[in-house]
Amino acid sequence: MITPKKLYSKVMGDSLYRNSIYLMSSTLVMAVLGFAFWMINARLFTVEQIGLATTIISVMGLITGFSVLGLNIGLIRYLPRAKEKNKKINTAFTLVAITTVIVTSIFLIGLGKFSPRLIFIQESLILSFSFIFFMVFAGFNSIIDSVFIAYRNTKYILAKNTIFSCLKIVLSFLFVGLGAYGIFSSWMISLIIAISFSFFMLIKKYEYKPKFAFYDSIIHKIGKYSFGNYVAGFIGGLPLMILPLMITNMIGPETTAYYYMAMMIAGLLFVIPQATTQSLFAEGSYDEENLKVQVKKAVKIIALLMVPGILITVFFGQYILLAFGKEYSTEGFRFLQIIALSGVFVGVNAVFGKILQIKKRVKEIIMINIFGAIVLIGLVYLLMDKGLLGIGLAWVIGRSVVSLIYIVFVRVRKKKNKD
Repeated sequence: MITPKKLYSKVMGDSLYRNSIYLMSSTLVMAVLGFAFWMINARLFTVEQIGLATTIISVMGLITGFSVLGLNIGLIRYLPRAKEKNKKINTAFTLVAITTVIVTSIFLIGLGKFSPRLIFIQESLILSFSFIFFMVFAGFNSIIDSVFIAYRNTKYILAKNTIFSCLKIVLSFLFVGLGAYGIFSSWMISLIIAISFSFFMLIKKYEYKPKFAFYDSIIHKIGKYSFGNYVAGFIGGLPLMILPLMITNMIGPETTAYYYMAMMIAGLLFVIPQATTQSLFAEGSYDEENLKVQVKKAVKIIALLMVPGILITVFFGQYILLAFGKEYSTEGFRFLQIIALSGVFVGVNAVFGKILQIKKRVKEIIMINIFGAIVLIGLVYLLMDKGLLGIGLAWVIGRSVVSLIYIVFVRVRKKKNKD
């Protein structure tokens, strides 16, 4: 008979299960406290200010996607077996910092064309410089998470995100006078403090020595793989990053607010395959020979948690949205139901994507992501006149098309190997 104690020991004794649980717990903490953060802000700020703030946060993701250069993926793949770990980590931080400053500056210069509703950031020297500073730390956040994943010790990610989530709730009261940028400032200042904690733990537990340095030999070793995954990841994440901008510019910031809150709830579902496959990636990088066994365990976790999660969201999502206000529930529920159902395809894509990354089949990932992004963005553009309902339909169709392509690619490769 398996007792709770034995089950706990078995689960926490397996690094894939343990790190998946920590990553999912991290996202759960961020989601629950994130709900509290947005519930409070929904009462402190107008719907328009919420919409603009969520647009800025989405822009942050867009800039980070450009600036990280795939080094987060490269670190997970190559850091576990590396001899010069500090050199790899410092090179990644240095490159990300330099690239982020350049990309953010270009964005601010062209802000009038990229997103006219955010022009107020460009018009203030203080806001502009603080925005660049914030973006650098947003890039660092992605890198430091990857370091802990590579070390297979994701409990520090949970600790960091708990600090971040608690602090931003407190700080949101202090920046009401800054409007939409006040929401963003409370978000980023909290993140900077949480990242500082992560640096401290990295130094204390892993003898990390921070240094602003660039090593050509490191880039030569992991550069091609990192850049390939950078291109693939950026293209794959492009629709999610630009949808808020499209909605704000073509419909209005109010609709962006409804979209963002519903997508945030759906993100709870999507983190199940994302967290599990991140752990799968780390395990596969350590021991590729046992990848098949690890994939089966990952699929089991995703299925056990994803199915009930989808059902709960579809039937009770409107009550969750009510926490932000009646208008959020009225406007966003149907959209939430539709994208919740896409969780099946998100899970399939996450598993196949990590398998290809472990096997270094980066070109195939790039091809799939390019096609998937074109399909999704094109469908959103065509169905935008139907509001959030059209965007939801475009999302489901786009994710299902990507799943189909992954299945075809895997079958073709298996058939070639047999022949």
